[in-house]
Amino acid sequence: MNKESFVPNKLPLKNDLIDQRYFFDELIDATVKLEVYKEKLHDSKLGSEWFLPTLQQKEALESSKIEGTQATLDGVLINQALSSNEDENINVVINYHKASELGIKLLGRTDFSNEFFNEIHKTLMEGKVRKPELIGNYRTTQNYIGRNDSTHEITFVPPSPEEVPELMDNLISYINAPTDSYRALVRIAIIHAQFETIHPFIDGNGRVGRMLIPLYLYYTKQIDYPCFFISEALERDKIRYYNLLNNTRDKEDWNEWIKFFLQTVARQCDKYINIVSAINNLYDRHLLIANSNSKYAGIVKVINLLYKKPIITAKQIVEETGLPLTSVNRMINMMIEEKILITDGKKRNRKLFNYGLLDIIR
Repeated sequence: MNKESFVPNKLPLKNDLIDQRYFFDELIDATVKLEVYKEKLHDSKLGSEWFLPTLQQKEALESSKIEGTQATLDGVLINQALSSNEDENINVVINYHKASELGIKLLGRTDFSNEFFNEIHKTLMEGKVRKPELIGNYRTTQNYIGRNDSTHEITFVPPSPEEVPELMDNLISYINAPTDSYRALVRIAIIHAQFETIHPFIDGNGRVGRMLIPLYLYYTKQIDYPCFFISEALERDKIRYYNLLNNTRDKEDWNEWIKFFLQTVARQCDKYINIVSAINNLYDRHLLIANSNSKYAGIVKVINLLYKKPIITAKQIVEETGLPLTSVNRMINMMIEEKILITDGKKRNRKLFNYGLLDIIR
């Protein structure tokens, strides 16, 4: 392949590169399903602020898995209950979660900017101290994208480092003040592909680029909270995902990439709609059982927390609800007896598992 650094088109793309008729049906389907998902979250008794932390942890895991990180959802959630920084794979996932949280916070008071991307990257790469000058800064050397196999064959050479500041300025201008007439879902397909093409950092570009998807949909008010993630779907179609991204560069085939992206959004919406329905039903059942077996007013607080943190300890429940330990232990024992919770059986620092919820989100 050509080993010269790639020179991408600036945004907005020329009109003749995109034929909206090619993905019209997929756009309608994805738009309708995203709206249904948004309403499903809005109508939930738990609210999106309860769904976000757990789904965000799952997204952090799936996005990191695309890059080869080996971790499990249970491992990540157990670490949340009993914090440890010994497992580097889990630390990568935790950093992704922290960077996502930071992105939400920053967008609450500002638009996208170079500082925004650098701050996100700094949090994402926390603990990677071999080359600290590369963390939170755009690259100053050439990078390469290679196959994730024993050959490590170079499949794409991103733009030269000298081009990165101007290309990022152009991308940021397009994100904040687009001048084309595309819908937000089409724009984020373009934005994600362009970010991955620029590859502005030495490492972490895939994760930042995927994080950008829910943050942009939140920024453009397509969703009320950045609680929509597609890394799991992209992981399933990883080879096609990378091939179609490459085709936007080699063949300027944007239509096929956008169609694929919209199909991925629609499929993930279907999955999330089913997940939210199942979680709502389980929550109602758990709440009914808990209220039937406990007259303590704090029981709702505890049940809500078990949906935010499906693996937890008694100490965490006390710290986060402010309820007395004796009352918390009484409620825990009742919920173990009623099979709302399962415990690992340890006498000290025993972990409590909301297995019904874990089964749904796994």
